[in-house]
Amino acid sequence: MSGYSIVPYTIAFANEIVTDPIGFVPYAGRMRLSYVPSRPGDWVDPYGARLGSVGGILRARVRDLRDRLDQRGPERMRKLNTRRQWRSMGKLLCQVCGGPAADPRNGLIPWTVTKTVFERTGLDSGRTNAPPTCWSCIPKALEECPMLREDFAVYTVAEVRSVGVLADLYRPGVLRALEFMGRNVFVGWNDFQRHPYALAVAQVVELHGMKLLSP
Repeated sequence: MSGYSIVPYTIAFANEIVTDPIGFVPYAGRMRLSYVPSRPGDWVDPYGARLGSVGGILRARVRDLRDRLDQRGPERMRKLNTRRQWRSMGKLLCQVCGGPAADPRNGLIPWTVTKTVFERTGLDSGRTNAPPTCWSCIPKALEECPMLREDFAVYTVAEVRSVGVLADLYRPGVLRALEFMGRNVFVGWNDFQRHPYALAVAQVVELHGMKLLSP
């Protein structure tokens, strides 16, 4: 058991994890990574899924069984549900409760980060794959999450922009085999050369107008 009184919204459950086969297939005169067989919506870009017809990055498949208590299985606290993480970033949902994270009084977004999931890109900006945490859930998250207890900072954020993904990278090997190249590598939306080799496991956003509230 995890020790959490609730399982955070973005955490995966055992039966949500998908192991469908992937491989390289011909596409627009070159090879690109694909599920075999592929499905509409497997590929994503900053504007959402585009049916795989205009490029994009292959996104890891997962099921969403969070509300099906009899089907989802035990939680996997070290693994994110890619779809819920993506939804949290796009709609600015709290990674713990899944509700809106922005403060309705001023529109600012509370964001709790650790050094392992945050890279500063400017004086008041930074890049992260950790979704926001609403004011109501921050105390509980700090109480229950060992990673946050060791290292955390709370900011308010004025603006959020999607900049890319964390991805596992592959390249074609011998006799249709896959050669693994790296795990959790940042691939920007403008890094088109690496898009065909990436399997996206999390969306990455850049935070702007960051103001530190708690070290």
